[in-house]
Amino acid sequence: MQSTIYFYGGAGSVTGANFLLEAGDPDASVGAGKKFLIDCGLEQGMGSEDVNWAPFAYEPSDIEALVVTHAHIDHIGRIPLLVKRGFKGAIISTEATLGLVEPMLEDAMGLMRADAKRHGREELYNEDDIAAALKLWRGVSYHKPQELAGVTLELLDSGHILGSAMAKFSRADHSVVFTGDLGGGNSPFLPPCESPAGIDYLVMESVYGDRMRPDDHNRLEELENLIEDTATRGGTLLVSAFSAERTQDLLFDIRGLMMTKRVPSVPVYLDSPLAEKITAAYLRYPDYFAPAIAERLKTGEDIFSFPELHIVKDAHESAGILAHEGAKILLAGSGMSQGGRVLAHEREVLPDPKSTLLISGYQAAGSLGRRLVDGEKKVRIQGEEVAVNCRVEHIYGYSAHMQGEQLLEFVNKIAILPSGERAALKEAFVVMGEPAAAGFLAQRIRDYLGVRATTPEAGAKAIINF
Repeated sequence: MQSTIYFYGGAGSVTGANFLLEAGDPDASVGAGKKFLIDCGLEQGMGSEDVNWAPFAYEPSDIEALVVTHAHIDHIGRIPLLVKRGFKGAIISTEATLGLVEPMLEDAMGLMRADAKRHGREELYNEDDIAAALKLWRGVSYHKPQELAGVTLELLDSGHILGSAMAKFSRADHSVVFTGDLGGGNSPFLPPCESPAGIDYLVMESVYGDRMRPDDHNRLEELENLIEDTATRGGTLLVSAFSAERTQDLLFDIRGLMMTKRVPSVPVYLDSPLAEKITAAYLRYPDYFAPAIAERLKTGEDIFSFPELHIVKDAHESAGILAHEGAKILLAGSGMSQGGRVLAHEREVLPDPKSTLLISGYQAAGSLGRRLVDGEKKVRIQGEEVAVNCRVEHIYGYSAHMQGEQLLEFVNKIAILPSGERAALKEAFVVMGEPAAAGFLAQRIRDYLGVRATTPEAGAKAIINF
């Protein structure tokens, strides 16, 4: 039987993941089948404002269920709006993802409320809409099949952040997997990404589809060198970090470097209320960690705590951090410098040649973080033109995404059996990447693996045998 995949968000762009699987009805001669939504995220970066407030391209009340791959805001940020506009179905994710979404959505609500005020719009959603979404939400374990109106859903570990999952839909002898984001195996916290062998169709991410990042194993040495260099100059190492996964990875590594005396003992400030909440939430789900870390947690070790760490409690304390003279490390959000407390700190740190700005993850086109990575020497922050005199560094080893060769090998494991025979994979739809990255990866999949691979545009649809 035939079904349809609609690419409503995350096609032709990295953020705003929003896909719809319409499973054809085998018992009806005419008429649509059941509709399942995969992710419902915010667009981020230049030109995203209008998209986030726009009507959905489908009727929310027609959706049977929403499957959430992970708790990053570009995958969950419009869910309360979906509920506000009439969605009443089940929302399904892993338990760990469910544990992270409430603080993530509350933080996004605050940022979008400020954005709405600037542009004279009504608020996107409020606390009641978040509460209504959470009432529909249920957490399930990996590999625990869920029966959804004639379709079986199974969540597989994608290794991207704690609780992240691929969504595998099956019925009869056919299956389709939506990868969400795929982890590159460089986080000490996470088990490796699984390989969903034997599937027919793959909707996959491509953030780094056209790149080979430097060796991830050098990231600790790179961080050590940045801390030592900035401390020697008496400056501030300002880290623009995503609150979920990136901040936890960095805290864990800084803790290790300081406990082993590999770097000077300088004050470390965590200035992100959201990151503080996410870190606490991480510790509530030890079973989702890699076995070695899970064992340490079960012995009572606090893997994020060390004497040099100071948790910044309020805006007043935040404003006074840079008044403290001497070397320091400051971690603040948001990760793309699109909002949050990092902006005020960047306004003070960027002009200082003694200091360093460390960017530790993907930066969407048009974002302030992207412009800084690209080498702009003057930027506008909170209405003020700021000179960029500090050192700007980007450690790619902290990315939570697979890079080009890993993505190709991921498809290879699905498409080619150990015997060398071709498996069932009929087509890969390459999405969630900038057009150049998605196009490059799709071409490599076609050339090297002989698998049909396409790069759907936003609003496109694909007919599949499912």
